Amino acid sequence: MAKYIIEFEDEPSMREDGVNYYTCKSARWYNLGDTIINRLEPYTEPDREAIAGEVWEFAKKIGSFNGLSKHELDECFGHTTIQGVMTTYDTYQEAKAKYEAWKKQKDEIRVGDEVELYEGAKGLVYIVGEEMLEGAYLNCNGLVSFCWKKKDCRKTGKHFDDIEELLKKMRGEE
Repeated sequence: MAKYIIEFEDEPSMREDGVNYYTCKSARWYNLGDTIINRLEPYTEPDREAIAGEVWEFAKKIGSFNGLSKHELDECFGHTTIQGVMTTYDTYQEAKAKYEAWKKQKDEIRVGDEVELYEGAKGLVYIVGEEMLEGAYLNCNGLVSFCWKKKDCRKTGKHFDDIEELLKKMRGEE
């Protein structure tokens, strides 16, 4: 026998005789001869082994020796231990969503970041465009401006808040 998940409206409707009833969201109206079952998607049990494997990979990613440092755990989850993470988040999905958002923000290039184009070519970003980064780097002749493709750059991990603040002051935003 197939299983179905049926979602009902949050608020009841009222029949003419005053009886309240809830309407099914997935199959509100049907013709005579057509049954609600014909309009519903059968429920399929999740592959528990696949989910367990995914959870295990995530746990290794954040908790093993090659995983996140205590500082990164604290930055991402507000805890320095895996036990703290597990007691704060009710589900694996909540913890993973928090991690993915943190990772995206961490990987995103911002004004004031130092980026590397290729081995040895490092520059400081002062404009972040859709596809290009503009900034400056030092060479033997002094300060040189650059315009590099964002996809060809990677963050070095260094960030200078002073650059962002200086640019805001120059634009009169502070």
